[in-house]
Amino acid sequence: MSDREPDVLVVGGGVAGCSVALELLERGADVTVLEPGAEGPSTRAAAGMLTARYECSDDGALLRLGMRSRALHPRFLRRVERLSGTDLGLRADGMLVANPDAAAEEESREMVRWQARVLGTSDSGPEPRMLSPDEAASRHAWASRQVESYLWLPGEAQVDAQSLADALPAAVRAAGGDVRDEAAAGLRVRDGRVAGVETRAGRPLGAGVVVLAAGAWSGRLEGLPRPVPVRPVRGQILRLDPEDEPPTPLLADHRGRYAVPRSDGTVVAGSTMEEVGFDTAVTEEGRSAIRRAVGRLAPRLRDAPAVDGWAGLRPIAGDGRPILGPDPEVDGLHYATGYGRNGVLLAPAAASGVADRISGGGDGGGVDLEPFRPDRF
Repeated sequence: MSDREPDVLVVGGGVAGCSVALELLERGADVTVLEPGAEGPSTRAAAGMLTARYECSDDGALLRLGMRSRALHPRFLRRVERLSGTDLGLRADGMLVANPDAAAEEESREMVRWQARVLGTSDSGPEPRMLSPDEAASRHAWASRQVESYLWLPGEAQVDAQSLADALPAAVRAAGGDVRDEAAAGLRVRDGRVAGVETRAGRPLGAGVVVLAAGAWSGRLEGLPRPVPVRPVRGQILRLDPEDEPPTPLLADHRGRYAVPRSDGTVVAGSTMEEVGFDTAVTEEGRSAIRRAVGRLAPRLRDAPAVDGWAGLRPIAGDGRPILGPDPEVDGLHYATGYGRNGVLLAPAAASGVADRISGGGDGGGVDLEPFRPDRF
């Protein structure tokens, strides 16, 4: 382990922290990432959906950030693949969202109208539209016909989040960064400026810039100049192994339940949203809830055996938006946390904006970080 003092210390080695590290390395910075293996990031537990429009009906800033980030993903993922030698399974097959009744269909129509007003036709790309059950079945033969209709979201995509979790640290190292299995316990500040961190082992690590990207654990770093209202919300996920190859589009309902087909023939099915603190247990209640919901979406999955199951902790900020950008009181402290259920989706755009603020160059990659300021609470 080198004793050099890097330009930047990134606290957190999930997709939020590693994407910032890669952006800074590309700009010529010397970067060290701290990621305690005992806790680990939530990236590995994600479904990997790149769904900027799904479940976004009332927050224009978040919608714009998600759309910008989804557009950046192909370049971001190609770089990670090249550096790590890992195929990340990017697929842009679209998403079908089931409307169980006429009321749900009207809610979907209103969401589409609102998104069009927020984005404008020049930014919206392929337009969402309503499909009958028969029309939906032509895209996804397993989709239930016992619904009113489906909302078709043609631009939505996915990446293999488990492969991405392994590839990111490897990519950071290949790009010249350092990734350490070490936990930061507290922030070190001297005369109103960041001086580095102190590890849980009591060892000081110096750096002129610290990026807080520790997900659900972000608020636990001692010495922060303000509360970081990010709480853990458990999401349980199952991997199902159906007898036949699953159709390719993403399939979801309006309650955050989904079926994500993988290239190996399995289906990632989720998810729960549970306020249970830092408990990552997989429960029978959670498994049953997922099975019921996915069985309603795709009856062919009702009897598919579960070959794996896991749970992750989503870092949910107090107002549901990520926390991005520089601290207004402590020079050199920057935030990249609170990405919620959309960590994989939001990472490229958020990283571009944060890295530009740190390096002092560019316009934040076209990303407006003002709505995500750390002092807005």
